[in-house]
Amino acid sequence: MTEVIVWSGWAGGLAVGIYMLFQFIVSGKALGVSTGYGNFCSYVTKARYFHVGDYVDPNNWRLWFLIGLPLGGLLAALTSPGEIVASFSVGELYDSVFPAALWAKGLVLTVGGIMIGYGARMAGGCPSGHSIAGMSMLNPPSFIASVGFFAGGIIMVQVLFRVFG
Repeated sequence: MTEVIVWSGWAGGLAVGIYMLFQFIVSGKALGVSTGYGNFCSYVTKARYFHVGDYVDPNNWRLWFLIGLPLGGLLAALTSPGEIVASFSVGELYDSVFPAALWAKGLVLTVGGIMIGYGARMAGGCPSGHSIAGMSMLNPPSFIASVGFFAGGIIMVQVLFRVFG
């Protein structure tokens, strides 16, 4: 089996933090992806929500930022040592409760991602926007939202593994 080489968490976190600060200083706009997700949705749905406000002009920097995230991941994979291994694995524990078939695991992850993105956009912000950008700007609602995200995540993981694991 090929050894998978993973970037250090502190290096990735530092890179995100530096980018977030740089973006805010240069543009005055906070880092987050849910508006870009909404811009993408405006191309694939006629729902009025995705054609007003921030979505009147869907072809903006946030959409391109969202598109750049997987491209950045690909660039990181291509410039990292070792073999590129395509996988839907999110860790041994989660793999134990996800379907074994590759297509089913991909479907679960895709549908889950769509639901998270849609819910975050309908709620007016996503966890990365609140936790990374909002907390760094000392925004009290972002601290409250982030506590809720982490508490909800911990509870759902416990439920997931007690019911399915």
